[in-house]
Parts: sequence; C-alpha cells; structure tokens
Amino acid sequence: MWIIRDSIFIGLLEASPLILAAMGFTLIYYLNGFINFAYGENMTFGAYFAVMLNVGLGLNFYVAIIPAALLAGCLSVATYLFIFRPALNRGVKPSEMIILSVGLSFMLRYGLVLFVGAENAYLNEPPIGFYNFMGLGATNLQLIALILVIIFALNLYWLIYKTNFGEVIRGLANNEDLAQVSGINPHKVSVRVWFIAGVAGGLSGIFSGVFALANPQMGWNLILITIMVSIVAGVGSVRGALIASIVAGILTSFITLISKPLYAEVVLLLAFIFILWQRGGKTA
Repeated sequence: MWIIRDSIFIGLLEASPLILAAMGFTLIYYLNGFINFAYGENMTFGAYFAVMLNVGLGLNFYVAIIPAALLAGCLSVATYLFIFRPALNRGVKPSEMIILSVGLSFMLRYGLVLFVGAENAYLNEPPIGFYNFMGLGATNLQLIALILVIIFALNLYWLIYKTNFGEVIRGLANNEDLAQVSGINPHKVSVRVWFIAGVAGGLSGIFSGVFALANPQMGWNLILITIMVSIVAGVGSVRGALIASIVAGILTSFITLISKPLYAEVVLLLAFIFILWQRGGKTA
C-alpha cells in the first residue's frame, strides 16, 4: 500500500507542470483545431522570463512567478496575432499549420539561443524547506507548485465548463459561422484563449525550470509528452487532459519506485500506444 500512496503523492508533485501544459495546449487545439508545436517554446520562455526577472532584475522568486507567466501569455497572443491568425484567415489547412508551428518553434528556440546562449540557466530559489506528513516528504517549492496548479486547473475547469465564456468558446469551436451570427467576436475570444493557454504554458515552464533547470531545449522536450497526453485524453478535452496528465504522473512514479526512470518512460509510451490502438480498433 505504501507504494500506491507514494506513487499518487509523488506523481501529483511531478505531474504539476505537465497538467498545466496539457490543459493549455488542449485549449488552443480545441479552439483552432491544429497541433501547435510552438507551444513548447511558451514553456521555455516562461522559464527564461522568470530567470530574467528573478536573476537579472533581482526580484524575489515568488514575486517573479506571476509577471513571468503573464509575459508568456503575451508571447502566446503575439504568435497568434502575427503568425497563426493570418494563416488561419487564408484558409491554411491543419496539416500545414503543424508545419508552420514547427518552423516557428525552431525560430523562437534558436532566437533565444542567439540572445542568451545555449548554457543552462538557474533560478535564485528561496531557501528550501522540507516538510514531512504521514511519512510523505516534499519541499516548499514542490508544494507551492502543486497548490498553484490546483488553483489554476480548478479555475480553468470552472471557466470552460461553468461560465458563459466557456459556452462561447465551445460554440466558437463547434461552429464559427453560427457563433458569429450569434454575435460572438471570434477574434476577441481567440486572443483571450491564447493568453490563458500561454499563462498555463509559462507556469509549466517556470516550475519545470525549478525542478530541473532552464535551457533552450526544455520546451521541445516537454511538448512531445504534452501532445501524447492530450491525444490520449481526446484532443480538445480540457477535462480529459487534466485526468490524463495526473494518471501519467502517477504511473510514471509507480514504475520509477519499483524499477528505473527509463523503464517508466518506456511503459508510459507503451501505455499510450495501447490506448490509441484500442481506440482505433473501436472506431474501425
């Protein structure tokens, strides 16, 4: 029983960045219908914005989190306004949008390398405290990350499924022409959605940088698992992305506790393939 208990606890702690990334990524896909590989750079820039504010300007780590996440949201909106929206207005197909997003991802990543270099960047973390409860231990940063994720995830869930704005998003995603006839402004809605998704990605990158370190490749490494989780969840389902990312974190922790981290990644990948195979068999 202790393995199950520890797997759940550790899985929730380690999956917190993935939960945010999957929910933000899914939100963009749900609205615009294409896989945005450049979303990974939103995570990278979130971490680097935090480094800039925390290390460069000397802001306290906790103070730097919110403006860094907001800057990541602004970056997300900028990519929508100047890159993706013009392409969507020209009728570019989803498969071509994927290629465009990959190209934008490379441009942002190596543009960052050009300005800050390829070396790892470190945050000036606050003093690390260790807390123990019923035999389970975690640092203050891990607990704060988990709390922020819970708050953000619950608010995003409430926004999508319990508010008028969520109904507007669903209406726009299901039938844009009908939504426009109903008086919905797709441009304003899209800007808000891309901003919210960018903030989620920025927070994901910040806490990924805290748990490991920030480097220009981090977003590209994270986007692959984010896409897998979102596909398994049923791409476009924010609720599914939340559940799938939690399950992925717990499963990875369980396999790691009884074997090695490499085996956990292999088992997780095989589980994803099996789920997709089962889903494909049912729809065939």
